[in-house]
Amino acid sequence: MPETTFHIPSLLNRDDADAVMFELQDLPCVNQADVDLAARTAWVSHTTMISPDDVAAALAEAGHPPDSWTD
Repeated sequence: MPETTFHIPSLLNRDDADAVMFELQDLPCVNQADVDLAARTAWVSHTTMISPDDVAAALAEAGHPPDSWTD
């Protein structure tokens, strides 16, 4: 199962982290997600039915665009 880590500079407080986590959990084909506020990252385990670009677009639409990601 693919795993992707997103760097999200706009993660400044617990409310931001909660909003990102809510957005990730609401996406189809996401199996697990975790947000690390201190590192300003979000880790996502997902199926191949959703691409990292799709996840990044959803995060951007929610107001927390990632500036980079790694598989």
